[in-house]
Amino acid sequence: FVATGAIKPYTLGAPGEELPGVIECVDLLRDVGLGKKPRLGLRVAIVGGGNVAMDGARTALRLGASEVVVLYRRTRKEMPAHAFEVAVAEAEGVQFHFLVAPIKVEKAGERLRLTLQQMQLGEPDSSGRRRPVPIPGAVSAMDVDQLLLAIGQGPDIPAEWGLELTRGGNIVVKDSTPGTSRPGVFAAGDVVPGPVSVIAAIAGGRRAAEAIDKYLGGDGDISEALAPTGDELQYPPEFQPTGTMPYRMAELPVDERIRSFVEVELGLTDEQALAEARRCLRCDLWRIHGVPEIWRSKKGARVGE
Repeated sequence: FVATGAIKPYTLGAPGEELPGVIECVDLLRDVGLGKKPRLGLRVAIVGGGNVAMDGARTALRLGASEVVVLYRRTRKEMPAHAFEVAVAEAEGVQFHFLVAPIKVEKAGERLRLTLQQMQLGEPDSSGRRRPVPIPGAVSAMDVDQLLLAIGQGPDIPAEWGLELTRGGNIVVKDSTPGTSRPGVFAAGDVVPGPVSVIAAIAGGRRAAEAIDKYLGGDGDISEALAPTGDELQYPPEFQPTGTMPYRMAELPVDERIRSFVEVELGLTDEQALAEARRCLRCDLWRIHGVPEIWRSKKGARVGE
């Protein structure tokens, strides 16, 4: 079973990206997670528009950078990062430069000089987003102390494994099943579709477990009961969903949070936590008993919130 993920960072393909001071954002995040605190300098640029770029930008502030700039080749609308991640980064002082792409990195004394190509949006590409197209002759320069690359990652499958791969290096599986081009070899997770989500990877792992069990002579049944499912289950009396929105959790003030790695979200009070618990929709009971009568009688209640 191959589930090695998407661990190989993509490169800019620009001259000078191998210079000291250009590092992979995931490497920085790993080092910080292990307790290291590298010095990045006062001005840091991050190339990319995903959640890793947002994590890198916020981390750079906490490592002492006074100016952090995110460079993205499309517009804010096309950014793959979660909107709340972008909003929090902005609140902490991260700047965003849209429709630019680094095309060269050079040494400029003790700093790095980035040549930035101005872009415009063309027709949609395979991702459904409008493709960034260079504007001829429209270039600018930016000097930074550190450049972080957060432009995505892909799989890294050795040719010696003998597996059929896509042009992008992902493992080809048969007709949406976890079986690969080699009998008895199965694959799932980001190594098949590319980076998606933990939930999708878990689902792929379960499908692979079913297929492997069948391949080894089993019936493929890996179902499990995580909670009792008998008729004795009833909606608890405190289960009174009214479509209310969740509490907004208190957060550490911005001027305090960017100086350390202290947790930003401060948690809920006892009363808030109890109220949030009562908002649980008990999906297991919905499956057995259907929608509770109280919901049917509440016109305008926002199911699922």
